[in-house]
Amino acid sequence: MGRLLAGQRTRALRACTSCLACNQFCPEDCRPANLILDRWHSAYVQEGLPARTTHFLPHARPNFRTGIVARLPDDERAAVIRWRRDEPAREFLYTGCNLITTPYLTVSRLFEGVEIRGGLDYCCGEMLFRMGLYEAVEQVACRLTHWFQRLGAKRVYLVCTAGLNMLRNVLPQFGADFGGIEFLPYLQVLLHQLKRGALGEIRPLDMTVTVQDSCHTRIVEPRFADLPRQLLELIGVKVREASLHRDEQLCCGIGGGFSHASAYHPIDVLLSARATSRNHGRTPADATCVYCSGCLEMMSVARFANPNRRPVFHLLELLQMALGETPGRHRRGLARQDALAVEFVLGTIRRQFPRLPSRERFWLPELPLEPDPAEAI
Repeated sequence: MGRLLAGQRTRALRACTSCLACNQFCPEDCRPANLILDRWHSAYVQEGLPARTTHFLPHARPNFRTGIVARLPDDERAAVIRWRRDEPAREFLYTGCNLITTPYLTVSRLFEGVEIRGGLDYCCGEMLFRMGLYEAVEQVACRLTHWFQRLGAKRVYLVCTAGLNMLRNVLPQFGADFGGIEFLPYLQVLLHQLKRGALGEIRPLDMTVTVQDSCHTRIVEPRFADLPRQLLELIGVKVREASLHRDEQLCCGIGGGFSHASAYHPIDVLLSARATSRNHGRTPADATCVYCSGCLEMMSVARFANPNRRPVFHLLELLQMALGETPGRHRRGLARQDALAVEFVLGTIRRQFPRLPSRERFWLPELPLEPDPAEAI
């Protein structure tokens, strides 16, 4: 019996995606997700991480995001470089890491007149937190505190739900001092603008979607999942919920690599993404809608792992279509989601697969307060 329970614990510690749902479901408020992260942290302190992990770590150079950014069209890469500038800004949209790999989402009057700031070196540390790498999260909290203070930030908008939860709720627990800064979901701003007609006439879209909810939706604030659905209703899109959605939503797939035992093993990531894709595929719909750029990346990859040809749209793209705009995925004849997924898979093959047999282990170097200028992307 003891061996059986030990085996179950080992399986759970590897299969967990640290989506944090168990904290919400536990009737005794035992916060099991925190216990799992503590176990992963202890294992990391003792054993370090396998060499393959660097391909996904946000501050490693190179990593999968730097590979995507390096292949962006010239105008989009120029935008990413412009967002990295350190000119003071009291009110701006913080990119996080994921929006940097999909900058075409911001080419719209949805963002007209909006200052944008961010860079890969100013990642919110979400992936590090969900791996239980606590010391690295503390260092991210310190770096972002210093950066926001240097910018003079007072009101910061986010498209990324993960970033919103990290800045509001998680990083302050790891030493971040964001006093006097208000962090707001940009989707809420868009909802207000669309309701009062500030962005022009809405052309309702005749389509049905399932919605992929971010793992952080369930904890960032009460009923946050209503917000994207309100926007979809406003533009005429019908939501047909997948069997697992809102609080029960599966992680998009990247969480399949967060456990200490997995450490971004590509098979774990792909199997996790395939499970989520299948969850959506069982429900008839024209498309899958996401409102996290990271989910956009992984759900695009999942279409090949499933396989599943159902298109995946970011909510911002559907809003653009309802306003009569042509989303960036269609400009220059580029199939952007397919290209993104292919680059993700090929980059993983080039960088990770040669390291899979390696027994080499490492510990993260200390993250300095100021980024290395060579990281300025």
